[in-house]
Amino acid sequence: MNNQPSRSQFSANNSTQVELDLLNSIVLDDIAYPWNPEAAESDTYFDALEQELPLSDLLTDLEMTSASEQFLSQTNLLFSAIDIQNSLSEKFSGLAPKNLLNKLGKIAVNVVDRVNSLGSILSLSDQLVHCVSEVLPGWDLEDLEVMARPLAYSMRGSHDDAVENTLATIQSTSWYDLSEVEQARLSLAIALYAISKANN
Repeated sequence: MNNQPSRSQFSANNSTQVELDLLNSIVLDDIAYPWNPEAAESDTYFDALEQELPLSDLLTDLEMTSASEQFLSQTNLLFSAIDIQNSLSEKFSGLAPKNLLNKLGKIAVNVVDRVNSLGSILSLSDQLVHCVSEVLPGWDLEDLEVMARPLAYSMRGSHDDAVENTLATIQSTSWYDLSEVEQARLSLAIALYAISKANN
């Protein structure tokens, strides 16, 4: 039993072998990394690397461009949602819970993006109902539509006035002290504010 090597000897041998392999790959490789990318021999090195890359066979230039455009579009949506969520927090922080404001901000950005990118014909009233129905799922869509119409069609150009008028009619108490109708009206006003910010 004493003739068997200990565990530490195995790990020492393994780490020594790893170090030797690393040294071998660094020092003894025939191809050195070209530190000057403008040198003529660096093109050969980079071309060889691209040939080894498995993704180069999978994506064409058109597919790569399309994927990068989609990625940038999604990134812009995320930044837009964050900006709108911050605006909603500044304007409505004492009136509604932060998670409701964040969710309404995300939904509003997605609705506006869908309307703009797909050329969808979705009225402002329908956009408001879509936003609020996701945060207040217990409400009937027809009831939300009736409540959204005055906001969507009042003055048609001045959505800030419609939001301020709604805020003036709601007592500034805690969200949980508001009636369900007041919560729905406030949610619609918040959605209107978020949609108008997303359209800017």
